[in-house]
Amino acid sequence: MKLGVHDLMLRQQGKTNQEAFDDTKKLVLELDKLGYDRYWFAEHHGYESLLSVAPEVITSHFLALTENIKIGAGGCMVMHYSPLKIAENFKTMAELAPGRVDIGIGRAPGCGVSETRALNHKFDGNSPELFDEIEILLDYLVDKKPKDPVYRFVKAVPMNNEKRVHPWMLGSTGKAAPKAAEFGLPYSHAKFFLYETPAEIFKQYRSDFKPSVFADKPYISMSYKILISDDKDELEYLSKSYEYFHIQQNKGDFSGIIDPEELKDYEFSLNEQSILKKGYDNRFLLKGTKQEIADILADEAEEFYLDEILCFTPIFGVDNRIKTYKLLKEIFD
Repeated sequence: MKLGVHDLMLRQQGKTNQEAFDDTKKLVLELDKLGYDRYWFAEHHGYESLLSVAPEVITSHFLALTENIKIGAGGCMVMHYSPLKIAENFKTMAELAPGRVDIGIGRAPGCGVSETRALNHKFDGNSPELFDEIEILLDYLVDKKPKDPVYRFVKAVPMNNEKRVHPWMLGSTGKAAPKAAEFGLPYSHAKFFLYETPAEIFKQYRSDFKPSVFADKPYISMSYKILISDDKDELEYLSKSYEYFHIQQNKGDFSGIIDPEELKDYEFSLNEQSILKKGYDNRFLLKGTKQEIADILADEAEEFYLDEILCFTPIFGVDNRIKTYKLLKEIFD
């Protein structure tokens, strides 16, 4: 089982932006040493504590600081940008770090209506499918002429990458999985975004997959919120802050990770307890010892036909996050 990280760059309350970026640097460098396969930066706009607003810039920076780990945008929200500009950004990175550049293609806005209008003045309030734009982008990544007359006679430079960008189709509801199969793309599913998706979606993706220049066989990754500790007291201490973030996420509030000390006397309401139960029952978030998490992920891998696990760790303290990543790696070593 391959392992990766899906990072929203959620700033811890009380930390500066610079401190949050320094924490991310510590994480990326440590996971490169640990042998993680990839590290993705999400794209969100309009939330002060979600600092990954320019994943292509952050990706380029960390590609220069690492040696082995694949790094990319998870995702690049194509509704905001020209397929040409996206292709040129990532093809340039492919020259700077050959073989290590991922692009997770997302169709959601990653923000509210106001931010979407500010990013793309052509936005009319509707949610387009965007599969035509995605096909243009995929054509550009392999130096193929797009069918669209606007793009057909324009080249996405640099051409002839020796080691191409690795494109993925992203999803959180399962609706993009059939197109991932049609385009011959690996499919990455963000389970921590709280949508219940039947296993049949993933089985059908595998059945319908058409080999392509991008992938010769189907490949599925799934992202979870994960907290692991074999110390019961530590697990209990960190879980209050971890679970509080899950509650806030359900409310659309990304105000940052809170110090567990500030929450030690906090009592979850009945409604919040219900939200947490649903989260754990549906495995949107996972918490437990190394063996408990190993058992859960083994079940998930079998049910959803997984090839790779991605981990998002809204845990207080960068060293505590690293502990979870180390324990997760030990499960699959």
